Amino acid sequence: MNLRFLGDALDHWKGSLFASLSREGILRNFAVDPMASDLPAWQPEDFLLFARLLRVDRSQIVKHQAGLNDRVRYFAEISHSGDLFLDPDTGVATGRGSQQHVTASEIARLMAGSDRVLGVYQHVRAQRVRDRVDTVCEVVRDQLPGCHWCSYESGTVAMIFLALKRERISEVVLHFSSWLGRHAIGRIRSSLGEA
Repeated sequence: MNLRFLGDALDHWKGSLFASLSREGILRNFAVDPMASDLPAWQPEDFLLFARLLRVDRSQIVKHQAGLNDRVRYFAEISHSGDLFLDPDTGVATGRGSQQHVTASEIARLMAGSDRVLGVYQHVRAQRVRDRVDTVCEVVRDQLPGCHWCSYESGTVAMIFLALKRERISEVVLHFSSWLGRHAIGRIRSSLGEA
């Protein structure tokens, strides 16, 4: 997340997804990490706005001392053990990563030995969202065999949910499929099959 995008319509979309999953008890002990690529510029009111837009309490925002230029230290600061949302500027790196991405190996370390659901925002440029999501999930599964996924896709972005336990992803798929009804086709996809 970069401050110049804070408050855009996509933050409202993210918040509605998390609110609906939390209301149904699908997300457990949920926390969010803004992955602020411009962390030194963030003020306390920016974190409050981020929390409000994502419909979480300020206490659910992961706090960092390290910036994304020190990746090892940054990810070591994530001690939260419950469900987690990562909000990198552009999503999961499928090649060489940058401060604007999270890498598949970083995801694998966050998921190792847990039963968490990990949500990752994915922005898409110059290709179909479906193709980008498939590539991202393939790269993640190379690092984390047995990982299950589902995505909620629109024309330019996707929310990707990952879990090692099939039933955790199944709950997310069933929730959004029920929520969207016949409109879930083409929007909700998963390693378990289309919605």
